[in-house]
Amino acid sequence: MADQATYRIVQVTPETTAEFEAVDRLTWFDEVDPQDDSPSGALDPARCYAATRTGEPPFSGIYASFDHRLTVPGAAGDLRQVPCAGLTWVGVHPDDRRTGVLTAMVDHHLRDVRDQGVALGALHASEVGIYGRFGYAPASFGVTVDVGGGAEVTAPGVDCTGIRTEMVDGIGDEVAARVHRVQHEDAARSLGQVALTEAHNRRRFRPDPAAERGSERVRVLFAMRDGVDLGYAMVRRTHKWEHSIPQGSLVCGDLTAADPAARLALLRRLVSFDLIGSVHVPATSLEDPIVWWLGGPRSVKARVHDALWLRLVDVPAALALRGYAADADLVLEVADERCPWNAGRWRLVASGGRATCERTDADADLRVPVQVLGSAYLGGRSMAAMTRQGLVQERTPGSVDALSRALATDLPPVAALMF
Repeated sequence: MADQATYRIVQVTPETTAEFEAVDRLTWFDEVDPQDDSPSGALDPARCYAATRTGEPPFSGIYASFDHRLTVPGAAGDLRQVPCAGLTWVGVHPDDRRTGVLTAMVDHHLRDVRDQGVALGALHASEVGIYGRFGYAPASFGVTVDVGGGAEVTAPGVDCTGIRTEMVDGIGDEVAARVHRVQHEDAARSLGQVALTEAHNRRRFRPDPAAERGSERVRVLFAMRDGVDLGYAMVRRTHKWEHSIPQGSLVCGDLTAADPAARLALLRRLVSFDLIGSVHVPATSLEDPIVWWLGGPRSVKARVHDALWLRLVDVPAALALRGYAADADLVLEVADERCPWNAGRWRLVASGGRATCERTDADADLRVPVQVLGSAYLGGRSMAAMTRQGLVQERTPGSVDALSRALATDLPPVAALMF
């Protein structure tokens, strides 16, 4: 391992944006669009940071943060949206790997989030082995679905009468605004979903030369009733013929519709395009109706992947934010190496769907790493299952079951959109 260095974390300024973007390109080595004069345009300039040895460029690492709102369980079996810091654009210069750059940046981010009064942090992990050591853990899971063109869709109990679909060119601010409205409405009704910023949604509908090579540029399929958008699907098709048979592929990068009828109408349209041999559709979880309308996990060759990773930056505040399915009175001994203000014993009292969480000297009922609380926070994983995995130490018999029941949700969280 290279010698550890001391890094200063500085806010990126208009004068240093080019250096910020240069580290991003060097880290991710993606194709650069020469006509895109603002690759970081979706980011909030006040939330863009860089690691440097001197306080000035060159930069050894970069990161940014979104001021998102995350949908969590409410107090009466409903849902509520709460502030959540979305860590993004993380990159370490290849010449400065293994010198403490990432540690310096994530520690700065966690302290900054706490200073803002935000209790939760989230990210999408490019590599699963990195972020667990900073207290993040998978909190929701998505499913990729692959079926043939013309696949049968069976949903006898869902009525799509009055819903029509419309496909439009997916480039431009007008379509981005339509998608933004639908995405925000869906996020409020979907446990575990993140409401993307307007700037981020606009960036999703800019030309993408690398993705468009060999295929059409992205299109958006809207589901509408009486002229009102209820859902959308982002679609890209690739033309292909094999032995005089059309074998094109359709990739749906995002299918968003909380209304089951709109979701069904979009799915039926996606599997019915001409000249398409294979269709790739995202599902929000194994409980997503899409999986079952197409015949179940085996029929769609379902592949599960981790989606949103969650981090309790302020344990007592985070535990008091969400609602609870059962009453509980437990003392949790929390282990947290990166955020020492979280470490120690906390008394969690849940009653009538609401909870308080306060520091205590009482004996602990169970010992819980902060990563376990992140995984269980949205109901994506049960405390009982993680105890069987060996991640939780139960000191008072029955305490794990009590906490598991309190944190339970009727449905698993959806796979949050990438940010």
